Amino acid sequence: MKAMVINKFGGIDVFEMSEVTKPNVSSGQVLVKIKATSVNTVDTMIRQMGKDLALSPEPPAILGMDFAGVMFNN
Repeated sequence: MKAMVINKFGGIDVFEMSEVTKPNVSSGQVLVKIKATSVNTVDTMIRQMGKDLALSPEPPAILGMDFAGVMFNN
């Protein structure tokens, strides 16, 4: 599946379109086919501040917590 990934922290130019493996879904979880997403303030802070922000994931990372979509049946 396609995703916008950051492989390093920095400016908006660090986003790269990548093919990533579809996640495995466990009991109690759903997979969502995303129809719309946004970049919120926390995503921007993570991208810019990197490890200076305690909640930043290790790159490569897919940022984004705000989205809308439908359950993905596959």
